[in-house]
Amino acid sequence: MNQIIIQGIGVLALICSLISFQQKKRIWLMVFHMSASLLSALQLFLLGAYAGAALDLIAFIRTLIFSFGNRFLRMGLGTWRAIFLGQMLVAGALTFTDIYSLLAVLAGCLSTVALSMKKDLHVRVISLFVSPCWIIYNIVYGAYAGILNELIAVVSIIVGIYRNDIKKKDELHDDSCIN
Repeated sequence: MNQIIIQGIGVLALICSLISFQQKKRIWLMVFHMSASLLSALQLFLLGAYAGAALDLIAFIRTLIFSFGNRFLRMGLGTWRAIFLGQMLVAGALTFTDIYSLLAVLAGCLSTVALSMKKDLHVRVISLFVSPCWIIYNIVYGAYAGILNELIAVVSIIVGIYRNDIKKKDELHDDSCIN
């Protein structure tokens, strides 16, 4: 029964992640991304994957700051990026259990860079490199819904790039040719 609950939490994280990359507005991308981070952290903690859980908790706070913090805390995204990259490295060192912990750290750092980008296309493209790290980490720790989450996230990111970036540019190009 515990495994069903743990994997169910992962499925909820998957749903939030899938929805996040389909959003046209950055704020909603971030809200769903934060929800996925919290749920994933809970699932990984329950599986004993403490490095991944710690990095997902930092990711939640990071996404919150990148979404809203600049309005209140008056520090640039570059400063926050450096702070969170440092926190990810420290958390990785403190929770290091095996070589796979490094994959969680790499994924967290890449996500930090991606989510600190101003252009949504850059967020999506860099996010493509995060998923392979998490897929391997989740395989090792038995986070089956997390594996599926990342596989679907890759497809979702690609669809989001097509819908929101490539297709949009094609439509703009077509409109300019008509005039």
